[in-house]
Amino acid sequence: MIMRVVTYHALQDKDVERWMETSASELRGVKGVRRVEFFQNQGDPSQYGAIILFRNKADLDNYKEEQSGTYQKLVRSVREMWCDNSKPVTEQFYEILDI
Repeated sequence: MIMRVVTYHALQDKDVERWMETSASELRGVKGVRRVEFFQNQGDPSQYGAIILFRNKADLDNYKEEQSGTYQKLVRSVREMWCDNSKPVTEQFYEILDI
């Protein structure tokens, strides 16, 4: 299983949690997405993120390529409306080991 972790900082006075609620169902409906969780940094409440689990690398690649409608729409929405673009956005990938 592949885990994608994305973090970003929200613009002040934006209802990011409402955006997450509406985006969650879209993300969960993408082929190959196993689970979606959103989080907020307790040390820095302006920082939010998402953990998205994919069955395998091929599903992650399809999410970014074939499912470009959903992926691009969500990325554009975050960048244009919710994200403080003066602060870093991080994206990391992990393989969950079957141990």
